[in-house]
Amino acid sequence: MQEHRYRLRFGDRVVGYLRRIEGTDFYSPDGFWWTGKAMEYAHVDEAVGLRDRHRTHLYEWDIVRFKPVSDGAEELGVFLWNKNQKRWVLRSVESEVDYHLEVNGFPLIQPSDLALHSHVFLNPQLQRAWGLEE
Repeated sequence: MQEHRYRLRFGDRVVGYLRRIEGTDFYSPDGFWWTGKAMEYAHVDEAVGLRDRHRTHLYEWDIVRFKPVSDGAEELGVFLWNKNQKRWVLRSVESEVDYHLEVNGFPLIQPSDLALHSHVFLNPQLQRAWGLEE
């Protein structure tokens, strides 16, 4: 059974979540209770297929704390879709290096390595600096 998850927003305000399972849509204001009743929203953020160390689903434009090197310092990174490679990447805010989430189906980043920090849509200066558009 194929499931796709999305976060639904109006600008910088999250209004709910969408689960699409084999063509059927389920909506929730909090990610816990689901219904078939559609919600109003203006922006959609796609899930990247990972959860963080607190089991929170992660979506595009989420800013997370992570360690690019296991014994190194934590950095902030943003989940972005790489159109050329057709895959999700975790871009370091500081170095702007893109880290792959997996290679040939093998995960390179574990949920225990990630902690949700913020969202790009709450940080317009980062959005402008990287030329990101809704």
